[in-house]
Amino acid sequence: MSKYFTIILFLFFSNNNGYVGKFSYTERSELDWSDFRGRPESSSTFDASVNTGITYQWSYGKDDGNIELNYQVDSFCYPSLSWVKRGKMSSMLLSHEQLHFDISELHARIMRKRLKEYKAGDNIRRDLNKMYKLVERMRINMQERYDEETEHSRNSEAQKKWEKKVETLMWYYRDYKK
Repeated sequence: MSKYFTIILFLFFSNNNGYVGKFSYTERSELDWSDFRGRPESSSTFDASVNTGITYQWSYGKDDGNIELNYQVDSFCYPSLSWVKRGKMSSMLLSHEQLHFDISELHARIMRKRLKEYKAGDNIRRDLNKMYKLVERMRINMQERYDEETEHSRNSEAQKKWEKKVETLMWYYRDYKK
């Protein structure tokens, strides 16, 4: 009995102390420095790092011989895996990290578009896994290019170009916002 009571207390206090395992872009699209709760990597040459990603789940059913695909795609931020070094918080750096989150949301929208346009074939599982891997590779490549071209937020001119680029792409995929 005391073991169960301890577990319940742990769950109660861990859920009410402000800790968030992850939150979706739909829940909250704007980052704040309080979202950077991880321990900074002291050996890193970067001042901050936001951990974001996309997930998807799907199912399908048949209705009169037609395949109906149901899916959910989300982009997330993981505060406990995101960090900032002491004394390095600035609005410019937060804007840089924000764009990483925006890039993940952009790719969630790309995935939603592709899923909406998908015509179910003989091997749905293979097709969707291949689609996800491609979009995820695109997302990672874009994140890396963004960091390279902006020199991890140090090149303000490149940062502005990337902000405009991502804003334009988000507008283009606006119909696939969750």
